[in-house]
Amino acid sequence: MQDNYYCRQCLTDWQQGGINIETLRRAEMNLELDGKRVLITAASRGLGRAAALALAAEGASLAVAGRNIAAMGDLLEELRAAGAAKAVAVHIDLSDRDTLAKGVAEAAKELGGIDVFLGNTGGPDSGPFVDVPRAAWEEALGDSLLPLVDLTHAVLPHMQKNGWGRIMYVTTVGVKMVQPNMVLSDSIRLAIVGMAKSLSIEVAHEGITVNCLCPGPFKTDRMEYLVTSSMERDNIDRAAAEALWLDEVPAGQFGDPADFGAMVALLSSKRGSFITGQAIALDGGKSRAY
Repeated sequence: MQDNYYCRQCLTDWQQGGINIETLRRAEMNLELDGKRVLITAASRGLGRAAALALAAEGASLAVAGRNIAAMGDLLEELRAAGAAKAVAVHIDLSDRDTLAKGVAEAAKELGGIDVFLGNTGGPDSGPFVDVPRAAWEEALGDSLLPLVDLTHAVLPHMQKNGWGRIMYVTTVGVKMVQPNMVLSDSIRLAIVGMAKSLSIEVAHEGITVNCLCPGPFKTDRMEYLVTSSMERDNIDRAAAEALWLDEVPAGQFGDPADFGAMVALLSSKRGSFITGQAIALDGGKSRAY
């Protein structure tokens, strides 16, 4: 109601010859994330770090999880400087199941609960199907899918208690289109999308949304690994390797992680309450998917 008033007021001002700057200021979207309690895994760098910084700028309280808490001191300072109401580090090693529920419990204790969970995991090794042994499949399941199952079981009760929550999983544009030499990532992360869609139906009536973010080529350490792997595997130079990842991107460039963070902030907010069960591509148009 209030937002509609300000929009009508902007139209009235425009019709009368100008828009009042104060009216525009009050009409800005308010994500209402002040004090929301957020847990992000694999948050020390890349897209996890970008998401943490975006939420900090909106005044959220953050628990950033990783294997090495001591190494996240600089990130915590960045988050506080960006505007986080609170920023703490908790120990979660995605390859060690014993740390998962404990890490969630620690985050909830430090923040007073959990409202938002961003499940980010490292990507599986690259390579074509014929070169990927069974052991690599089992490792990818253990690193990329099963930790999210356990973490979700741990965070859900906190959200159900409050009748409000946001769950997001970082997957890949490969769930929208097959990517060469990415059979592990495309397969395992498609399973995550299936889990998210099923869960979204089960918890929607409790005020909890569940979505997947499907990034294309962003400027991250993961992208550097993929480019370098292409150079070594195909015996090509950097320009040719980067072209393998950008030729199908209409935008013609690698994504800015800050843009990924902005989408996480939107989905974390009250404004994202009617978006659930979705696999959202952030790929510069690469997937060409509906």
